[in-house]
Amino acid sequence: MNPLTKVSTLMTSELITVPAFTPIGEAKKLLEKHGIHHLPVVSPEGELEGILSHADFLKVVEQYDSSQTVDTIMTSHLAKLEPGDSVRTAANLFALNRFHALPVVDGDKLVGILTTLDLIRLMDAEKVDLSDY
Repeated sequence: MNPLTKVSTLMTSELITVPAFTPIGEAKKLLEKHGIHHLPVVSPEGELEGILSHADFLKVVEQYDSSQTVDTIMTSHLAKLEPGDSVRTAANLFALNRFHALPVVDGDKLVGILTTLDLIRLMDAEKVDLSDY
């Protein structure tokens, strides 16, 4: 794996996002329907406002009211990547912070998301020569 590979080559850029005023129940259905664990929260202009993760739901599983909106449980102070950052930078952020998704922004605008699964797929795609063993 080349640690200098750019995040832009691995990130998912076709994203499912929600605005901050989305009801929690609706957001949960989107996560389940699409089999994803992270739902970026964006402004009408496409600027990143936060991220809603499966873990955020686990914190409030018994306590949320269906009228609540995602802004009440989303994480809003986020570590972020830029498209030109390296996967080494991403791996360091994942390791230091113990989270599994990093939004990728160009300025304030959300352009993608990189997950630990993306890094695993990159490593798995690497050709292995049996003589290396």
